[in-house]
Amino acid sequence: MKPTRSPAATRTLTVCVASVGGLLFGYGTGVIAGALPLVTAEYGLSPWAQGAAVSAALLGAALTAPSSGRLADRFGRLPVIGSAAAVYAVGTLASAAATGTGSLLAGRLLVGLSLGATSFAVPLYISEIAPPARRGALVTLNQLMITVGLLLSYVVAYALEPSGAWRWMLAVGIAPALLLLGGMFLVPESPDWLHSRGHGSRAALAAARLGIGTGSGPTAEGPVRGTGLRVACAQAGRRWVALGLAIAVLVHLTGLNTAIYYAPTILASSGLTSAGGIVGSILVGLCNVAATVITVLALDRWGRRPLMIGGLVVMALTALGIASAGLLGHEGTVTALLLCVFITAGAVGPAAVFWVYISEIYPSEARGALMSVATAAHWAADFVVATTFLPLVQQLSLAGTFALYAAVTGASALALARWMPETRGRPLVASARPAAAMHHAD
Repeated sequence: MKPTRSPAATRTLTVCVASVGGLLFGYGTGVIAGALPLVTAEYGLSPWAQGAAVSAALLGAALTAPSSGRLADRFGRLPVIGSAAAVYAVGTLASAAATGTGSLLAGRLLVGLSLGATSFAVPLYISEIAPPARRGALVTLNQLMITVGLLLSYVVAYALEPSGAWRWMLAVGIAPALLLLGGMFLVPESPDWLHSRGHGSRAALAAARLGIGTGSGPTAEGPVRGTGLRVACAQAGRRWVALGLAIAVLVHLTGLNTAIYYAPTILASSGLTSAGGIVGSILVGLCNVAATVITVLALDRWGRRPLMIGGLVVMALTALGIASAGLLGHEGTVTALLLCVFITAGAVGPAAVFWVYISEIYPSEARGALMSVATAAHWAADFVVATTFLPLVQQLSLAGTFALYAAVTGASALALARWMPETRGRPLVASARPAAAMHHAD
């Protein structure tokens, strides 16, 4: 069938539709920040129960991510994304209709099962349909939509907080889920995946619609198949497996997402009112969106390594500033401003670079399996950090907790300065041992 749109228009539509998965993720993880104080007031949640309400979705994401790679390699990228959108809609309705803490946690867990698949499959899909010179910007559009989803969740929380309508805060999330599900019928499957499964004619048609090559695809030896985890690790090499896992975990050990999930709680504990905390969260969300726009423009120009390491350095310094403000008693507005800088640095650096980087360092035959493992480690770390944040604040104070994050973030910057090479502008790695195609950054 002859394409009805220009390749550029089809590619733009495809990236926009896929990026709705980022909006889904941002709203799904961020909405609990605004709903949590209301849920706590209604059900009398302890600090550990509050952590569980926030992190139930993250646990679900960590559980789904390992298997989503195999599913995406077997059935394709679009079926996984579409199925995840449907599960998200069901989980959102279950959360909004919860009759107690247990049913709320079950609904949030179901939402998380969906998010684990979309957070892996969407960047993978976009990376495979993007030209190498624009891959960083296009994959980062997914991260931009995550920040837009977070901001939207804060705005909805601000609008509904006076009426205490936390159920409606959660229910709004069904809209992007239905939008993503419908969009899956309008876009082509990844030519790279089609080629790897031996569907040469379909791959060529999809590539023509998108105006791109078909990727590494089949060679003279035949089509590349998805591999098991052990074989995938051997194909990629231990260094690249370890580097991907390390970055996946370090993104969350910085405390970045706790600042997002608990922004109203953090700002309220620093002296602002509950409504003031949500207003501060909107400011944080605006900073997050603006920073990600900068990243979309800069990632392919400046490279992955400078943004990652520079972002970590600024985060470490800002976390130290938040800790110092707490110790000196200069909280409230000062904490809100520093929190904006902290999240801005994270959005420019680790949060955006991670998803692009893990889509570039693995060979085609191992990419699905290893990206799913890295994604699982990513959300497992997020689950642990989000669950322990409020208990840590109880034990160490807000200042002590951010001092700990500052130490971990500074150490991460030093480690990546030594071990993280640049991948900007490189074609997706088609052969095993990507180390042969990359040079050390120094």
